[in-house]
Amino acid sequence: MAARRSATRERLSREAIVTSALALAGAEGLDAVTVRRLAADHGVTPMALYWHFKDKDALLDGMVEQVLAGIEIPVWPAGEPPPWHSRIRACFEAILDGLGRHPEVADLVHQRFLVCRAGLDLAELVFAALREGGFSDEQMSDIGVYALHTLVMLVTQEPGKRSPRHSPEEAARSIRVRRIELEALEPDRYPSIIHCAPSLVAKSKNRRYQNTGLAILIEGIHDLQAKLPGGRAETSSGPAGPG
Repeated sequence: MAARRSATRERLSREAIVTSALALAGAEGLDAVTVRRLAADHGVTPMALYWHFKDKDALLDGMVEQVLAGIEIPVWPAGEPPPWHSRIRACFEAILDGLGRHPEVADLVHQRFLVCRAGLDLAELVFAALREGGFSDEQMSDIGVYALHTLVMLVTQEPGKRSPRHSPEEAARSIRVRRIELEALEPDRYPSIIHCAPSLVAKSKNRRYQNTGLAILIEGIHDLQAKLPGGRAETSSGPAGPG
């Protein structure tokens, strides 16, 4: 019996559990992720999962850790790094890509980013670039926290985003209804909203929404740096716009 339990623990690795949890969150939403449900999906008792995770919060930690570990951290040639704002943009793009692959758990990273090796490595790159830009420690902290919240929002709050609880047909119907509601507003009072209604409710193509938000974020940081005592904006190379 002991040998059987040991074999089960060996087959059911920590990584396998987290991978299953991420897949379940993507298919049915984060609320569907429970120790009991995962145990049933793997054909084991909940105690087999508790061997790896003492509770659900520890499981959520593991999910965030795996998502952040999957982010491709930017690397530059030694001695030839790009301008500070370009390095920040590369880090932000990497975070967006990583969170975008698992949007259902993106909201979990706020309190967990700095307890994971991948999150720490990305934060160090961003803070080093901000320090080069002349920001104080307090400003670096404020910018880092604000940027993370903004990147999460760009992933979780995109217009037209479908909840795992809703079928594609239900999501499309909801978008149509909301568009009709906006286009039915008084044209003399809300002409601009009516004109933008399709874009306000529909999912953007080619990551337009994220790229626009990222450009606004980078431009804002660059503008703050230019206003620092002795600050200097790189007007010739400037922060990249939406890609």
